[in-house]
Amino acid sequence: MKTGTRALAALLLASLAAPLQGGAQGRVNGKVTDFAGAPVEGVIITVTTADIKTFKVSVKTDKRGQYGIIINDATHNYHMRFEKDGFIAAERDEKFKIGDVTVIDQKLQKPAEVSSGAPQLSANDTAIQVFNEGVDLLKAGDKPGAEAKFQSAVAKNPDLPQGWQALATLAYEKKDWAKALEYGQKATDLDPTLTSLYGMMGDAATRSGDKKAAAEWKKKFEEANPDTPEMLYNKGIEAYNSKKLPEAETMLTRAVEAKPDFALAHFWLGMTSFSLNKKAAAREHLQKYLELDPNGSEASTAKEILPLVK
Repeated sequence: MKTGTRALAALLLASLAAPLQGGAQGRVNGKVTDFAGAPVEGVIITVTTADIKTFKVSVKTDKRGQYGIIINDATHNYHMRFEKDGFIAAERDEKFKIGDVTVIDQKLQKPAEVSSGAPQLSANDTAIQVFNEGVDLLKAGDKPGAEAKFQSAVAKNPDLPQGWQALATLAYEKKDWAKALEYGQKATDLDPTLTSLYGMMGDAATRSGDKKAAAEWKKKFEEANPDTPEMLYNKGIEAYNSKKLPEAETMLTRAVEAKPDFALAHFWLGMTSFSLNKKAAAREHLQKYLELDPNGSEASTAKEILPLVK
């Protein structure tokens, strides 16, 4: 039985929820049975994703134990939970096919079957259960307890990428850069799709003084996130500092278009416009910066420049 890990919304670095794309739709069909192979009716299947915190879809299996779900945006990683009274809930993480049907069957086990010698959970499933206990502790604010659970989970299954991901994030929060890099490397080696770790890893390498590793992680992050507002902002600042003002204007404009409340991007777009003698644009973006972040680090500079662009 393939079982997945609970979504790590509390652990992942902040990310933007991508808008739904009609062309990225996928379908999920499957059947839920007990360990004897009989269909189980009325199983609640809940689908969520850490990428879109408000997304949640629930369906029930029919008399044949079958279900079907339409996923409008299959570009994300999704978490599935199967539950019904009288059975042990099962969870799994899945990547659905875009423009196609993904078939996901699931077996559910009764608690009595565990003690009666029925098929037991595999070492991987046991590790996942311990991992999920760690997620619950983390949500409750018990980080030491959660860390102990995550350590136990990877001890039971060293190939559990989400366990290493969680440990890397906790190590980063404790400013243990060496452990953050060690655990993050294990997580991304096991699951190269964990690109959300790249930015954190680059920062950990920078703070540890490892310039080579920092450059490598930065490159990976840029390759995985070529058009995020943050990447566009970074490219805009780099162009501004290199006095490539038209390029800076283009990048920073794209950044604020993608993320209208990106205060610093508005500030530097205003400064770039000021340098290009585009007073109206400079005034617009400097005012927007002060509106978004009136006490921000660049507020005094914005207030000094605004009288010059009236």
